[in-house]
Amino acid sequence: FSSPSQAAPPSLAAMNNPPSSLSRTATLGLAAGGAGIALYLVVKQAQKNVRRSARKGASSPFEYHVAVHTVPSAAGSDQSRCTLVKIAKTGDVTMLRREIAKSLQLEDGVAASIQLFPVLRGSRPGKLGKALEDASGLEQFESLLAQQPPEQLQVVELLCVLDGNVPSTVPMPPPPFPTPGRAYPLFGHTYHVFGKEDVVSYNLTNNVFPPSAPKYPYGPTVRSKNVSSQPIKDFPEGTVFHEEAGAYTTFTANPHTVQEVLARLSEFPKLWNRPNQKGLQDFTGNGLFTSSEASEDWQSAHSILPRGFNQIKIKSYAPKIFAKTRAFVHEWSAFPAGHRVKDVNHWLTSMTADAVVSCSMGLDMNNVERMGQGIPLHPFIDYFQFGLGVVSGSINAKSEYGWKRFIPGFGAKAKIQSRYAQAKKELEDLVDNMVERTRSGDLGGQDSIIRAMLQDKASSGKHVRYGVLYGHVINLMIAGHETTAATLGFTMQLLAEHPECEAKAYAEVRSVLKDRTEPCADDVPKLQYVEQCFREALRLYSPVTVVTRDAAYDTLLDGRRIFQGERIGVVARALHTNPEHWGGEFGDPLSFNPDRFAPEAVKRRHPNAYHPWGFGTRSCIGSQFALFEAKTFLASMLIHFKFVPVPGYNLRASLAAGGAAPSPHELELIIHPRAGGPLFAPDGSMRRLPALTAEASPAAAPEPSSKKPLAADAAAAATTVAADGPAMHVLYGSNSGASQEFASQTAAAARNAGLNATLGSLDEAVQAGLKAEGQLIVVVTSTYNGNPPDNATKFKDWLSKQDTGALSGMRFAVFGLGNSQWQTYQQFPREVDAALATAGATRAHELGACDVDGASFETDFEEWLAGLLRAVGGGTSIERTSDNTLDEDLVQEFTLISGKLGDTISDIHTAIKTLVKNKEAILKVAGGDDLNTLRPIEVAQAPRELCQKADTRSVRHVTLRLPEGHAQYRAGDHLEVLPINSPESVSGALMILGIDGSAPVNWDFSKGKGSNRSARSNMAELREKLSLPPLTAGLLLEWIPDLTGVPNRKTLAQLAHLVADAGAQETLQAWSADAQRYKDEVATPQVSFLELLQRYSKYLSLSIGQLIALAKPLAPRYYSISSSPEGASDPRLVTISVGQVEFKTGTGRVHRGLASTNLGHLQPGSVVPGCVRQLAGDFHLPKDLMAPMIMVGPGTGIAPMMGFLQERAALMKKGKKLGPAIMFFGCRRRDEDYIYKDELAAYLSSGVLSELHVAFSRESDQAKVYVQDKIFEQRANVWKLLQQPLTTVYICGDARAMAPDVKRAFQRVAEEVAGKSQ
Repeated sequence: FSSPSQAAPPSLAAMNNPPSSLSRTATLGLAAGGAGIALYLVVKQAQKNVRRSARKGASSPFEYHVAVHTVPSAAGSDQSRCTLVKIAKTGDVTMLRREIAKSLQLEDGVAASIQLFPVLRGSRPGKLGKALEDASGLEQFESLLAQQPPEQLQVVELLCVLDGNVPSTVPMPPPPFPTPGRAYPLFGHTYHVFGKEDVVSYNLTNNVFPPSAPKYPYGPTVRSKNVSSQPIKDFPEGTVFHEEAGAYTTFTANPHTVQEVLARLSEFPKLWNRPNQKGLQDFTGNGLFTSSEASEDWQSAHSILPRGFNQIKIKSYAPKIFAKTRAFVHEWSAFPAGHRVKDVNHWLTSMTADAVVSCSMGLDMNNVERMGQGIPLHPFIDYFQFGLGVVSGSINAKSEYGWKRFIPGFGAKAKIQSRYAQAKKELEDLVDNMVERTRSGDLGGQDSIIRAMLQDKASSGKHVRYGVLYGHVINLMIAGHETTAATLGFTMQLLAEHPECEAKAYAEVRSVLKDRTEPCADDVPKLQYVEQCFREALRLYSPVTVVTRDAAYDTLLDGRRIFQGERIGVVARALHTNPEHWGGEFGDPLSFNPDRFAPEAVKRRHPNAYHPWGFGTRSCIGSQFALFEAKTFLASMLIHFKFVPVPGYNLRASLAAGGAAPSPHELELIIHPRAGGPLFAPDGSMRRLPALTAEASPAAAPEPSSKKPLAADAAAAATTVAADGPAMHVLYGSNSGASQEFASQTAAAARNAGLNATLGSLDEAVQAGLKAEGQLIVVVTSTYNGNPPDNATKFKDWLSKQDTGALSGMRFAVFGLGNSQWQTYQQFPREVDAALATAGATRAHELGACDVDGASFETDFEEWLAGLLRAVGGGTSIERTSDNTLDEDLVQEFTLISGKLGDTISDIHTAIKTLVKNKEAILKVAGGDDLNTLRPIEVAQAPRELCQKADTRSVRHVTLRLPEGHAQYRAGDHLEVLPINSPESVSGALMILGIDGSAPVNWDFSKGKGSNRSARSNMAELREKLSLPPLTAGLLLEWIPDLTGVPNRKTLAQLAHLVADAGAQETLQAWSADAQRYKDEVATPQVSFLELLQRYSKYLSLSIGQLIALAKPLAPRYYSISSSPEGASDPRLVTISVGQVEFKTGTGRVHRGLASTNLGHLQPGSVVPGCVRQLAGDFHLPKDLMAPMIMVGPGTGIAPMMGFLQERAALMKKGKKLGPAIMFFGCRRRDEDYIYKDELAAYLSSGVLSELHVAFSRESDQAKVYVQDKIFEQRANVWKLLQQPLTTVYICGDARAMAPDVKRAFQRVAEEVAGKSQ
């Protein structure tokens, strides 16, 4: 039905058959729509591709992070988690299998049977790729990562099949941590921060990690959804984050998770990059505690500021701390007995602010005295409290103006902002004034932190930027007192509530102080129980409520997925009340019980269950200062006062006062004079403590005038005093640096004994014109295969040309370093000692020697040095602590460079090529050569496993190609190779330094003083002129310091000077001074240099220059060459046989040989620094090819013999006639480690090898047989060859155990067969 005015609707037929014009229009519309859809799909796909490509940057650039799924599950593994395995990008599948087996704690020998299948997530639900092959490298992982969808974790996923049964289903992706219940719109999981507590992290603890619950309802680590996705800063420009990275925060109360974060600090850096943090930064500036680790301002401050709070500095601050504590007691003694002290928090804030600013900056704000006089505090207190209150939200329009904020035109928010801006400006002016007064010499002495920032250079070689001085000073002024003041308040109230604990603390103080009423510096470390009370209060009410870290890239944490940029929060309250670690015998985790920190209890507890001051490189630099100050203060208060709690007071933490840390809410205390104490009057009333005078100050010492501008300090520092004692020239010959180190110690000890000692290499002495008349020279040298070290060759030539009596005016002493594993042990030192005496020089002290392969080598050196000094009139003993500071030149050899540089060298190939090129250019002008320079040697073929059972014993055949122009080699020569620290060790070192591996570092060769690491140069002129573009910190830490070597006792003494902890200093100094204790606790368990740094990392603040100066340089490794250029397809090809070294040290660390591990896994095209060492001895093929050869080479000792055989085969092909060649080889089992089995059989078949006798020491059906047994077994034939004058016997292997037995075997042959006597 339709009205006349309306057109009838078209019929169904008309709609199905529209007019032609309508049809064309519709077709065009459909076409346009289709094109639009197609364009939309193309754009979406392009966006997905871009996102896929961008998200690929979320994977680690340094190593592969592999998420391993196991089927069936390994013993003890949790199928809801994956296992994280990290492996260097240069690794191979065999290495990966081993790492997986270790991570899964599988039995030995299982690794080879593991099947590994890539999990491909490109399509849903994903699929398994082809099983990884043993011989392949890990380059295929790049394509696996490229295929990983952007929404997935950007790690390599592998299915690990342990029983051979490959499942038909694909494992689920790595799971996240569980969430703490349901997430609500607009709230997420943030409803957990609401509750009865004033501090949100305490409510989070109560709701998610309840201390009293038998089990955490959601687990010890949870993934909490934020109100909204937070922007993430301080990552490289263009970083694309997973959408969940800013939407979730992972909170943990699990010490094991904290331990993993600590072990991987470079992967979880501290970033100051979230909106609430940026708001705080607006007030505090880009200071030490409110900036990201990536910030250059943080890096420079972190290099300088901790120096002001080391243990030595703290002890020098003691008089000021004692004085301020006495002033506090003086003011409180004005109260009558039983007085209820109000504003205790303000009193404590005044005390700690005065102390830290006075000690570190030289300004006493006199707040304690102001409180006592009832006059306004120093304006700093009000300004910082107001500013912090505004940025934290505790001070706002409501708190300040109440209902008035609703009055139209009142402008409450504007008033708040105006006051905030004024407070900030006043603080800026205050800091500017302090800086200018310090600059002019009116404020602060040598200990001033401001002076240090103005005058000292950071490890980068730069000063702190003037523009960030405000931030650093304000950070220190706030953090340096707020946290200590708050914890003191909690401690005092808790002691008042627990009189039995107060009585025990008082008894300890009375016992330590005896009849004195005030402590001295030496008393403070003895106050163990007082410290336990403070630490227990710190546990319950940590000033740092949440310690945060951000994931540097996609990875796994505790087997759970973590996206790049995702925040990890360690909830201090939850960690410190975890019932598994804080309950049990000590009762409710929320109860106060100082016995939790008794030494034995601490040893039993997980080491990462307690982190009140943060951890890693971002732990509080003033923690030891705070402990010293707190113990001093509490001891004095306990001696003078008795605390009584206010009836009805309920202790709770609050941020209402606007401070940086939670403090006791509106704390008040009732005080009485301690009965029998110095304030106790006969009638029980309070006596007034006299005010402190300079003369009465305990441990007072006159301080130098601070009225000296910085320029005067610089001039004074430049002044040196020349020694006027007898002259001594200490000369060294050193390749690896050990002899140079001992020579340096000799020179230092001589200077301390009053001698005018100089230091230099033997060659430098010759070049400078070594004279005989009146000279006293001390030679400390090693040997290399009987030859002199590189920097002693000219000296040997010079010495050989000296006529008898030519050196009659000279006195000398020689000390030799060597390894008794070598048959040429001590050869060159003995030659030097004998030649000097023959030339007429007088021996001032007997020839000394030490075996660096023995445990007592340092003691042997020290005893010899003590005897030397007695002999030359320089004293009777050596003080080990006399010169234990680091050489500043060595520290400055490597310095960080601020900013990112485009031409920074990050790979060893480019570094070595550039170094060689620059050296050659300088030598071309200066004259001379440098044949032993390390050059980039290329890997020509993939390493080949030689053992039949590589999971039991492994030896790799490594084929390398020498560079063009490299010196030729002969069969029997050695290949010198520089080892490399593992990625894990480098990451650990970077974590300790608090820097990124890509940070640019300048290498100043002129500072190296001819050390092994300084381009191995003997020429001072070369070192002065040599330069390189900046290198990355990661590259230098790979190739320069020996991170896994055991530090010597001098290093321990030097480290003791750098740790900011009395206990750590005491231990390190004890190890340094006591040879037996060093042997038992350091050398025998093989505590590595890196382990030592990690053990004391929270007390250390090292620059990269300091770390490298402390560490021994990586010593080159020497391998017998197992090839001959005569028999090789390319004369530049050189092969070595590398045994894979792996064992567990006494500390539980799995040690892998640095050079062997690297060489055994390098792929073709990789490079390693090295050079050929041409031997001058007779360990080569005999010149007479008909001369018989007897070769003895068990294990890898067969290597040079394989070179001989290869050359004999080449000569035989040329038609040369050869004499007989007998080989004695030894291994454990024929089916386990019979290396080169096929090659030896071929040489025997062709006649290149006349006889082959193999000794198997572990065959099950026979007794142990060694090469010496085979030699005696073949005694008739052996003696027949030995009777020929041209016969040469070649022995290679263990010189300590095998070689003497082989020598005795040949003696027995002569005795038995020929009747010869020994």
